[in-house]
Amino acid sequence: MQSLATPSVLYRDSFLEGAAEFLAEGRFDSTYARSLGYDSDSLADQFPQFVRDLKALAEAMGSRAQYPDRVLWLVHEGEYIGQTSIRPELCTPYLLTYGGHIGYSIRPSRRCRGYGKAILALTLVVSREIGLRRVLVTCDSDNIGSRKIIEHNGGQFESAMVMPSQTFRAEGRTPVQRIEKLRYWIDL
Repeated sequence: MQSLATPSVLYRDSFLEGAAEFLAEGRFDSTYARSLGYDSDSLADQFPQFVRDLKALAEAMGSRAQYPDRVLWLVHEGEYIGQTSIRPELCTPYLLTYGGHIGYSIRPSRRCRGYGKAILALTLVVSREIGLRRVLVTCDSDNIGSRKIIEHNGGQFESAMVMPSQTFRAEGRTPVQRIEKLRYWIDL
């Protein structure tokens, strides 16, 4: 059975495998490693520190974060499957417009197996437990799987916003075509 876990060195090997998959896909930023100053080599070499840095994101004060960002890993039978992050406050223009309260990613080799629906459902439970009553969840217009996951979990479409080039860069992507950010609200 899958569950959300606090990042831990216990999942080092499967996390590094997942990080390599994200890197090959061009989405290494999905792991938070690059934004925390790690590349694939330093991530492996300094994994315990990386885990501490991830945990520190939940407390914006004293970390590299501009806002609190609680990162949790989806694990199944002791294996890292993906991760989710909960941003309790939409306290930056980016979060309010494009980022939302919740972000999630499933490692490429584990997609299309129901883990996306599960990770968002579990994240909504945690969000409710920490006092959120309504959350903004977004996805790119070209990510049909994520759109279905959000809608399956009760997402009500609000609007679509064109993503400027700086937003693509902030998300670690290179714009190749016009992509919109789809905004959904979920009542908890």
